[in-house]
Amino acid sequence: MRRVAAVAVLSLILAAPVVAQTPQGDPNAGGPRRFQPPPDHWMTIDSLSQSLGLSAEQRAKITPSYTALNGVMKDAAARRQAIRQQMQGGGGGGFTPGQEPTAEQRARFDSVRAEMQGFQAEADQYYGAIRNNLTPDQQAKLDALPKPQVMRRGPMGGGRPPQ
Repeated sequence: MRRVAAVAVLSLILAAPVVAQTPQGDPNAGGPRRFQPPPDHWMTIDSLSQSLGLSAEQRAKITPSYTALNGVMKDAAARRQAIRQQMQGGGGGGFTPGQEPTAEQRARFDSVRAEMQGFQAEADQYYGAIRNNLTPDQQAKLDALPKPQVMRRGPMGGGRPPQ
């Protein structure tokens, strides 16, 4: 199980650079698939305000949490990019897909996963603070929107991440 988790984390980290070097194939013909990293932002404050029907007072209350949430997402995206560059540049990554990761690589994958989970926990806190300033109807609308993700969750190879 740890091996699967380690391979999954590394695959997520390395997917974007590998895909960038691979031409787009026909997914129906078994060609290469593109896996995009999570975005470096959630949604705009205007989109959120419009989707939820926020009053001016509510918007003012949630703006600090919204700004902090997007800051966490930007920090996580920058960290993912730095990790990718470090692994590609021979900075201790050296993982080859299809090969068994070494104990050192597994420890590094665990460390990266823990770091990304920390970013996600922080983003979830700000999301909760936004949610707490909404009416029950607005909370239901918020729950229907995509949640901010700093790391991919769910099965490899596609599928919708668990909410």
